[in-house]
Amino acid sequence: MWPIRISLPALKPETAGLLAIALAALLWAIAAVVARKLLDAGVTPFELALSRAAIATVGLGVICGFSPPPKQRFDGRMLLLGLALALVTACYYVAIARLSVAVAIVIQYTAPALVVLWSAVKNWRLPAPVILAAVSAALLGVSLISGVFSKTLHFDGIGLIAAGGSAVFFATYTLFSEALVDTYGATGVMFRGFLVATLFWSAFQVSQGVPTSVLAIANGPGLLFTGIGGTLIPFSLMVWGIQRVKAERGAIAASLEPVLATLLAWVWLGQTLNSMQILGGMLVLGAVLLLQVQPSDA
Repeated sequence: MWPIRISLPALKPETAGLLAIALAALLWAIAAVVARKLLDAGVTPFELALSRAAIATVGLGVICGFSPPPKQRFDGRMLLLGLALALVTACYYVAIARLSVAVAIVIQYTAPALVVLWSAVKNWRLPAPVILAAVSAALLGVSLISGVFSKTLHFDGIGLIAAGGSAVFFATYTLFSEALVDTYGATGVMFRGFLVATLFWSAFQVSQGVPTSVLAIANGPGLLFTGIGGTLIPFSLMVWGIQRVKAERGAIAASLEPVLATLLAWVWLGQTLNSMQILGGMLVLGAVLLLQVQPSDA
């Protein structure tokens, strides 16, 4: 019998890139649920930030050990990338502790707009209409999903600064990842970035004492997942995708995370979805699909 061969159509680089970022968003959404359980078990936000960065660094270091070293050994921008990776999560945790979660989410996901604005300033030209439409739809969609228009909102100065910082650091690591990925590769960029983040949080942890909750055996599986499934894999996928769709499109596609997190809360936790949240999810999905309309180099 002759072997049966099935030929699957090859994905366009941009389509593959967006799918990679969508998968990264799904893993981040799952990791958020796991992280919530770890925080409830007594792991502090900063201990969680350190452990996930350290686990990701070790795993990425092993992967990079099988790859040829890059021609350029060190780039100063890697320090800024690492600090952005270290601080984006910490700022978000502070924001949700002092603000309504809805406000914190909406402010953090202004990051795509910041990336689009920076790209426009850098290139001295207005963003393409497709990009403007996509980033507007994504921001409105995230706002509807979070319920920011239907809740009594609590504002706090430090919380607002932290939420703004999370958006800035989100945009920063996205832009620096795009700038460095051609030199170091997706895993190489993330290895060096998370190495800086691990050193940063290790120095901070010295002043806090031994992280006993991290060492608890019961928390091991959750920490391992946040380090690998919630950090190593999705961040590498994000950078790999950015290399194919550019930073502004990658940041917009990453807006799928709160959509997927809401869906997971509906499926796993039995939370209800209202019509505004469904509309918001459709807007974000539409924004991502809209990115397929025009080539990224246009």
